[in-house]
Amino acid sequence: MKTSALAAAGLALAVLAEACSIGLLALSGWFIAASAVAGAAGYSAFSYLAPSGGVRAFAVGRIAANYANRVVLHAAALRRISTARIAFYDRAAGSGATAWSGQSLDRVMSDADTTGMALIQAAAPAVCAATMTAGGCLAIVLAGYPPVAVVLAVTATVHAGLAAAAAYRTDDAARTRSLLRTELVTATGAWTEMASLGAAGLLADRTLRRLATFESQQNRHAVAAARLAASARAVTATAMPLALVLAARSGATVAALAFVALLATGVLANGERLLPAAITWTQARQARKRLASIGEEGPARPPAAATFRTSFDLRGLTVSGYRLPETPTRAARQIRFTVTAGQTLVVTGASGSGKTTLLTSVAAALQRQPSAGVVTAVLADDYLFTGTVASNIRLAHPAATDADITDLLTDTALDRARLDPQTSTGVGGRGLSGGEQRRLHIARALATQPDVLLIDEPTTGLDPATAEHLLTGIRRRLPHVVLVMAIHDTPGARPGETPDSTWSRLSLDQIQLGDS
Repeated sequence: MKTSALAAAGLALAVLAEACSIGLLALSGWFIAASAVAGAAGYSAFSYLAPSGGVRAFAVGRIAANYANRVVLHAAALRRISTARIAFYDRAAGSGATAWSGQSLDRVMSDADTTGMALIQAAAPAVCAATMTAGGCLAIVLAGYPPVAVVLAVTATVHAGLAAAAAYRTDDAARTRSLLRTELVTATGAWTEMASLGAAGLLADRTLRRLATFESQQNRHAVAAARLAASARAVTATAMPLALVLAARSGATVAALAFVALLATGVLANGERLLPAAITWTQARQARKRLASIGEEGPARPPAAATFRTSFDLRGLTVSGYRLPETPTRAARQIRFTVTAGQTLVVTGASGSGKTTLLTSVAAALQRQPSAGVVTAVLADDYLFTGTVASNIRLAHPAATDADITDLLTDTALDRARLDPQTSTGVGGRGLSGGEQRRLHIARALATQPDVLLIDEPTTGLDPATAEHLLTGIRRRLPHVVLVMAIHDTPGARPGETPDSTWSRLSLDQIQLGDS
């Protein structure tokens, strides 16, 4: 069954379940009140068989419809989530670029969940509210109380208006949080340099002001949503007595009043659910827009020069015509370099000098060349999937045995942290420390047996001994690979250097390339 048909069936079952719930509530109220009146009369020809059968029918219908509704709607929602995620992976695989980051993956998982669950949290409440309002008003008109139906219709309209206001006031908090997180990461990276210039206080003040502004905005939106919800409850509280008064003035009996009151309660309760549904719908719409723009956003990168060229053969990698933009500490200029097979090039420079951009541009250019061999890039915001160490490494090398994976862990010093192939990575890799995550990213890259390996900040968060072991392990496992690493600080020694490999340095601060 198609997802759209499955969703339609789920919505129909949701309406049926809600109709059974409201019918059970209204009929039970009428039945209890009528029985009480008949009992007080001493003798009555009141028959309880038909209404009691109706109560049982509604109860059984509610249970069955609720169960079926949840199964079908959740199946449709999960299909939507899977479709959104697969579409993202297809775009990522077909883009030929390396701009996909862990942040992009985190966001697409969350946004796919939001768009899929909107079927349950937004569409179903809206459809149920509209259907129950129409059905409830029709039932009350047929019972002989048209003024009460008018009150319900007007109240439902007010609820819809409040829901529209709630949707209008819903901002894109996810985007704001993402921008704020980017600012915090940037501020953290620039802290040392700003402190050396005596500007750390200014940086801290600006960051704290933005945090306070974000928190204030969130508080304002929360207060506004609470006020709208309180307004909806106040409207309901006003409509209920008015409906009962109008029903009584129309000659309703005690049992009929109980029927009207409970039916109106069920209908108006659905109206109040429109507010959270409208907020969820707006969030889902924002998530769909973000999903459509994934990969198109990110930090602004300087355009590559028209002369930018990369080439790779069995002898090595050549990059020419790459344009470095002007910064406060250097003039704009073009650079070129060659890294032969078995050679290691260390790209150094201060934060913001363009190390990550250089590696990303080279990787993207090489991956567009079918003859470039196996090119693997480990970027600063790489991603780990929920599972085990082995399952993450087998994404790169499905045939890897536990022994192969253990060797990779040894080469990347992860065995020192007592990690083994069956160690859980936690959700998104968060069960590991930052240094362990980074080394697992590198271990997964090594499993691809690349011809060209580009690594951004491989030693971040590692002590000198572990960093030396890691770099030595990379070169020992891949003695003939073209290895390019972006490192904030040049290593004091030359780990991994052998008689068959050279260690060269490219400083993006001074534009100096040569044997160090």
